[in-house]
Amino acid sequence: MDSVPFGGHGIDDAIALQSMLPNCSTNTVIVFTTHTTYNISTPVNFGNMSNVEIKILGNLALPKSVPYVQASVNASGGNLYWFTVAGNNITLSGNQDPEWGFVDSFGYQWWEAAKFTLPLGGLPSRPHGWSFIANSSVIRWMKLRKPIAWSFVVKGTDIHIYENDVDASYDLDTPGIFPFNTDGYDVKGTDILFENNRVFNGDDCVAVNSGSNNVTVRNMVCEGGHGASISGTDKIANVHFDNITSRNSLYATRFKSSINSVGNITNVTWSNINIINATFPIFATSVYVDQNTNRGKTPPSVYPANTTATFISNFLWTNVSGTINDLHPGDGSCVTDPCWYFVPNATSSSGITMQLLNETARDIRVENVSLRPVDGNGTCNVLCDPRSFTDGTSNLGFVCENGPYIASKPSL
Repeated sequence: MDSVPFGGHGIDDAIALQSMLPNCSTNTVIVFTTHTTYNISTPVNFGNMSNVEIKILGNLALPKSVPYVQASVNASGGNLYWFTVAGNNITLSGNQDPEWGFVDSFGYQWWEAAKFTLPLGGLPSRPHGWSFIANSSVIRWMKLRKPIAWSFVVKGTDIHIYENDVDASYDLDTPGIFPFNTDGYDVKGTDILFENNRVFNGDDCVAVNSGSNNVTVRNMVCEGGHGASISGTDKIANVHFDNITSRNSLYATRFKSSINSVGNITNVTWSNINIINATFPIFATSVYVDQNTNRGKTPPSVYPANTTATFISNFLWTNVSGTINDLHPGDGSCVTDPCWYFVPNATSSSGITMQLLNETARDIRVENVSLRPVDGNGTCNVLCDPRSFTDGTSNLGFVCENGPYIASKPSL
């Protein structure tokens, strides 16, 4: 076991850590001692490791100075991870003691400053949190408090991610201060299992990206963000989201693929979804427009005649229940006009939204849905175009037309 030296007040403990890492690359345990707050003032690359556990029993504190961190990001070329972990048979562990084991990034000051920065959105030169590229590995008990932006990027094979907490919580009644791009997990890999995690943030709770296969996300709480997402254009297969609780989210369940994409995504299920106040409970779009990269260009929902889209097949939503946010729809991520999540003809009580181009979907089904507006008035509505589906709509599970949700039985 190798304990990370603590330098004391004002000392960058990342320097001593970095110097010890070449001798800790295999068959060891690296320990950040409990009841200690380490200053991680510079980014840490743990190197390529094998059979190593990183135990964060104390707290890790990033620099509080926004300009200082921005300078580090700019010096890296604009794409910087504060922590980089790679290798095989790695365990990244936090502390189950509720008082210790936090990674503090002091992101709130970044979110607050963003409301004074033009163009609106997250501040420039923000770092990512953790890059975890590993095989046969584990992430458990991690507690990220107020991340600046993107929390975890996870890539690899045979990874178990459980009982972690990403807390980018913000005041839902103060939309001017919003944690832009605080993704919980951006995932690319094979045989990845998420269990019993919690994310309160302002972007994807979990985003399964292109190149992923056999991913299961279950028993998860997603709050304030953009839900349990398929977020890619190609080569995603066999993904199952199960027993997800969504609270005060823009999206509860979402498929999004970029406009003019070409690819295939298949075998995706969302099951046993409990929704509390979501603007878009069930949402699928193959024509996603990023409001930052698309500023001043094609407005949302305006597509040239030759627009292409990812083809999706064998998608199932089953046992989805809860409330639609018809009183105060949307969230603080909308900083352009029209808003990036604007959908023509969608109402404030659109429980099922299928924003798909013609002939870009097959074997799509929605069943056992019980959604209602949060104020108890009106009904769950649907946005759907029958031309989207190459196999017709007889097995879709609801009447595919813009209007009230009407469940339908499959054809025999």
